[in-house]
Amino acid sequence: MPGKIGKIIAKRTGNEDLINILANELPGSDLNSLLLEVFARRAQQQSAPTLLKQFEQNRFVQPAETDFIHLLERSLQTLQCLLQHDFKPLQVSPLSQLGSCSVIATVDQDKVVSALRNCEVMSDATNALALYISSQKKKQKNAIGDTHIKYCTVQRHVRSQPFPIKGFSPHFTIGCMVSSGVDTGNYAFEKKAIGEHFAALGDVLTNVFNAGPVRFKLQKREGYPDAFIPAVLDYLQNRLPVAQVTIDETPGMNNYYKGLQFKAIITLQQRDFEIADGGLVDWTQQLLNNKKERFFISGFGLELLNKLEEGLL
Repeated sequence: MPGKIGKIIAKRTGNEDLINILANELPGSDLNSLLLEVFARRAQQQSAPTLLKQFEQNRFVQPAETDFIHLLERSLQTLQCLLQHDFKPLQVSPLSQLGSCSVIATVDQDKVVSALRNCEVMSDATNALALYISSQKKKQKNAIGDTHIKYCTVQRHVRSQPFPIKGFSPHFTIGCMVSSGVDTGNYAFEKKAIGEHFAALGDVLTNVFNAGPVRFKLQKREGYPDAFIPAVLDYLQNRLPVAQVTIDETPGMNNYYKGLQFKAIITLQQRDFEIADGGLVDWTQQLLNNKKERFFISGFGLELLNKLEEGLL
């Protein structure tokens, strides 16, 4: 069924079945060709003054506030630091497969900038890395097996929902890490991945951005037994005794993550910032149709850290 906007447009055009025809009856290649023709004609109708006016009104196309060279320097230092923790840097495309977030995660497609040619503008590099790793596993099943795979990236993201927050921009740079493996029992993958992500995050935040002590909160999510979080906490206290890790007793609702979500908090300029977020997701399970697949993700506000260093927040 079409949404509210779809119904309005269908009524305006006098074709009540318009959305259904475009979404369900046209082959993908035909729809893409049609939309290319539509946008080509719309672009041809533009004048230079109109183009400038639309640019000035479009929040998605404005340059970032932050110092570009400083951001690049910090991005390089971040990748070099993560590489020391065996997270392999990968430059992902600025475009992702259409549905990369809404199909395998609980993200509404309206929060993503959809594009032509069966693509969408990158809104979360961890989803793109899940697709890449799943594709590699599918092609090299015997070679990869239960290998523990680790990638990182620094990527510009675009998200469509506006936030009335100082310093917010529709496009921003995020640092991302992912770990992929399979269940081998006793939460072995989960504990190893969490420990590695926490160690790498702590290193980046402390030694690249001089953010001081990092505090981690573990938040229970559905999908794992009650014993899981205490087992993870015990593992971290033994492997990362200097890390400040606690269990959040009032984590609120979240069905994005499975079993565990975490938050990393830093204190800068006498203010607390939840600078990183991550946890276990079931995306590779869905993509490879294998319940033994495990995938752990982390993302942190690299551009936010840059703005804090520049005094923009």
